[in-house]
Amino acid sequence: MATTWVEFSFTDSDDEIDPVTSLDGYVQLSTRSSMDSLNLKQFDVGAKASFELEMTQLESEKCENCRNELEGKRITGTVVITELIDEQGRSGRIEADLNISHIEERDSDGFLLQEWFVFDWDAGASSFNQIIHVIHSSTPWSDEQVSTSFLIDTTSGSESRTGPNLITEKITENQELVRACLPDSFTCNGVSNWDIEMNVNRGNIGESLVVESPPSYSKISIPNNLEFSDSGFLGSWVNLSESDVPVTSNCLLDPGNINSAGSWEIDGTGSGIISPLSSVLSSAGLPVLQIQIGLGVLTVLEGDSGTCSQYVGDDSIAQILLFET
Repeated sequence: MATTWVEFSFTDSDDEIDPVTSLDGYVQLSTRSSMDSLNLKQFDVGAKASFELEMTQLESEKCENCRNELEGKRITGTVVITELIDEQGRSGRIEADLNISHIEERDSDGFLLQEWFVFDWDAGASSFNQIIHVIHSSTPWSDEQVSTSFLIDTTSGSESRTGPNLITEKITENQELVRACLPDSFTCNGVSNWDIEMNVNRGNIGESLVVESPPSYSKISIPNNLEFSDSGFLGSWVNLSESDVPVTSNCLLDPGNINSAGSWEIDGTGSGIISPLSSVLSSAGLPVLQIQIGLGVLTVLEGDSGTCSQYVGDDSIAQILLFET
């Protein structure tokens, strides 16, 4: 949650495991990226985010270009951020409402074809909203394959294969405790001091909530002689070189009057899979969004109503569309 993004089991058991119904705990925002991801750029690193979240199963109406049924999860609740210190040394707190929806299309073998992720952070002046649509060119692993890919069993529970930066412990039959460190955290030692501690509660999640189909993208004409835009969220993860702005680009929602536009070719040396906190989120039974960026073109449009970004891979199949307000 601390770096923005959020169903996998972390056990090899063949027994049926109850779904996650709720989460509670805290995240020590010990890195600059974790603060910035919650739009807290004006505050010093080190704030504490305490949360109480509930899980709902989603059943989405079929989308226009989908061949399979859609399903997903929604996470809602409150987040209270304390120990906020601004540049003038003043302290404060923020109470926010969090709403995360993740909808996916899988084929008959359980492989992921495409997914939508909506992150709504309602925190007054620090509020923002992101919608992401990912079309995969190669199908990521199924749930069963992922379950043992990053955790190994130990005498005290399960921990990540890369070291003691994530440990899970079964407290009761329907409750686990997850402790973890944020990526690049210098204060978390993975022994006595943790960035993340959360209780994962399992049980009967209830009936699925039927929701509208996710938004489908539309083509937007790009005016000439606009200012060159910033590369945005997607551009911050890869190496870029400027290219000519195309005459059109795809957007999930209408950005309104376009004020600036930019386009870049992506250098493959900086490409890879972006999946912030994937091990933490997977261990808690939360949906994980994986963004795979390789060679391709990124186009960003900044408008009065929001910013839309489109990445198209060189294979012309892989696509990522992002809309931010």
